[in-house]
Amino acid sequence: MLIFSISCSKKAIDPEPTFPFTAPEQTGDGWEIVSLDAVGINDIPLAKLMFRLDTTTEHHVHSLLIIKNGKLVFEEYFPGDKFNLAQFTGETGFDRNDTHNLCSATKSFTSALIGIAIEKGYIESEEQKVFDFFPEHTDLLSESPEKQNLTLKHLLTMTSGLEWDDESTSYFDPLNDMNRLFHSSDPIRFILSKNFVHPPGEVFEYKNCNTNVLGEIIRKASLRRLDTFSEEYLFSTLGITDFEWQMISGNVVFCSGDLRLRPRDMAKFGYLFLNGGVWQGERILSQDWILKSIHGHNEFTDYWFDSDGYGYQWWLWRDINGVALNAYAASGWGGQWIIVLPDCATVFVMTAGNYYTEEQLTIQTILTEYILPAVAE
Repeated sequence: MLIFSISCSKKAIDPEPTFPFTAPEQTGDGWEIVSLDAVGINDIPLAKLMFRLDTTTEHHVHSLLIIKNGKLVFEEYFPGDKFNLAQFTGETGFDRNDTHNLCSATKSFTSALIGIAIEKGYIESEEQKVFDFFPEHTDLLSESPEKQNLTLKHLLTMTSGLEWDDESTSYFDPLNDMNRLFHSSDPIRFILSKNFVHPPGEVFEYKNCNTNVLGEIIRKASLRRLDTFSEEYLFSTLGITDFEWQMISGNVVFCSGDLRLRPRDMAKFGYLFLNGGVWQGERILSQDWILKSIHGHNEFTDYWFDSDGYGYQWWLWRDINGVALNAYAASGWGGQWIIVLPDCATVFVMTAGNYYTEEQLTIQTILTEYILPAVAE
């Protein structure tokens, strides 16, 4: 149980809750730790947030972290159910040492690894044709010649046009495409053999199949499986040692979801983007790739948690709940978020367990009523 007090004065009409904030613990994991005051954060909205969580039953929030000006200033954890590949594995008191299932926030990591593969020369560019990497599947082109036009950019922007349905039925249904993917002897061929429902590049449709092909392209181009590639070129430089990718079958990594990381390490990834691709003086991603990643290649209205655009596997916001907002986010099922707020020099990370329950506190509310008022400059 969290402990709160009420700060009052004779003129106060609405007493403000206070919370005994302490700086996050210094662990030598690469984060500089300072107080909220040191970076000019208003702690009143955060105290209100903590009070609301303490008085909300089954909020299912597992962690909240704030990076401001490159420093870890706020870190809180809450008990909840561990979750892995659609299974609950028991309640735990989450802390900074626990990895968490990122669900579809994984996609933003896979996109970044494509950018790194291009920078390292393994891939020419995102305009390269998908079937360049899969000569063993070119027989599929005789049945559908237009597939020759499919590029990495189409996969990155979710505009491949490939038929895919993992939403209308349960993942446990044998007819569900995700279920079929995990039971396929050749997962990539299963995806590439799908028919087009739209010409490539014309229609945005958020589909897990696109990202999983990207991961296998990295393996074919670099001769490194995605988990090995990510460790060598991304995680090791960020000082991330505790991570886990899930497998589909054989050597195929499941890279559209279920990557497990500590929330502190999720925040490192967000700050890498906020800081122009540089971590502690070492460049990992090019500024050009970051700009492409957070550019609105697809624009829409209120598609996913009020998002209004999609980049290279990043969700984009211009406003939320009527509040002007310049932000981009890695987002995953159940309430997994890495949100970058460039105008406030802030990265906000949340993990949660709203997998099969309605959210008691939406990300829109958390951002507009608590986080933005706290970090606004």
